[in-house]
Amino acid sequence: MNICDNPEIYRAFDSSMAFFDTKLTGLGNLYLFKNHSDVQYYDRFSSTGYITPLAGHQHLIGGKECHGFIQNTFGQSYTFRKDFYNDDGTRDLANQRTGFLLARFRIHGKEMTFVNLNLHSVPFEDVNEIATKNSAITKAASKREEQIEMLLKELDEEGLRNDAILVAGSFNSQLHETDLLNYLAKTQLVQTVAKKDEDGNVESIEHVDRHGRRTTTVERTRFDLHSIHDWFFRLGRGQMVKRYNGELANIAFKGNLKEETCFFQPSRHYELNEKGKEEFQRTLCPAWSDRIMYNDRMNDLFRHVCFTFCGLVQPLFQDSFLCFWSVLWSCCRG
Repeated sequence: MNICDNPEIYRAFDSSMAFFDTKLTGLGNLYLFKNHSDVQYYDRFSSTGYITPLAGHQHLIGGKECHGFIQNTFGQSYTFRKDFYNDDGTRDLANQRTGFLLARFRIHGKEMTFVNLNLHSVPFEDVNEIATKNSAITKAASKREEQIEMLLKELDEEGLRNDAILVAGSFNSQLHETDLLNYLAKTQLVQTVAKKDEDGNVESIEHVDRHGRRTTTVERTRFDLHSIHDWFFRLGRGQMVKRYNGELANIAFKGNLKEETCFFQPSRHYELNEKGKEEFQRTLCPAWSDRIMYNDRMNDLFRHVCFTFCGLVQPLFQDSFLCFWSVLWSCCRG
């Protein structure tokens, strides 16, 4: 992508820098500067530490390392490096990894760290975990919490915890499906039927009403509320299911990070139905997977604007000196 191809953006920003990591994390960050002389970026490989960006637009795609950016794959080691895209331009789904890509800036004398991350995700629900009513946290959620702890440790080791920090990207958090299904069973006055395989493991959960109609079906590759599926998760801009969106509260991150209140429906996952209309998929329980979180120091720099009609969290800086775009290449919907 060449920023100069868009004249509107070109006129608004005199400088930009970007790194798209196609080798290790699959993440990419693009920073646009209104006035590059007000900004310095931190380069841990430089003897001077902070460097003023050059005027113009500097983009690197596919390099193994880039000055000013720090990559991390949450301790996972790989014996090879491989592009995240096939020769035909399609994404290599088998080669996606969790990780984060961070950069540090000094803007008007204030140190700021921006993190783009992709946490652990699961392709389908674990029906056995959903059937266990006392499961307070799923294995996938536990893995994500562990990765967040690794991120915070990395920030400590890099000496960044006193910076204003913003973390954005695919947190891949899930709703508490067990509580959600219990709520549906109670309010719809339905019978819950669990089917087990020959090994005694739960392979499906269904809700059946008094007329014998299935109102909910949960299987390994299916999470389906049937006739109300898309309507229910959109209802009140997601406020009906917001009460089950508590995975990140454990982190609220133990006081380390916070986020704006969500006044919009879950961000994932969507597909087009037979009429070409966008609706929630029925393979995973919809959830607020894409998030923006920040610490107290960054919060002090925000001008908070409430967009109750908008599908994005949009905290704004008091001075419009930086535009931050994060790009997750392995994300099907931002």
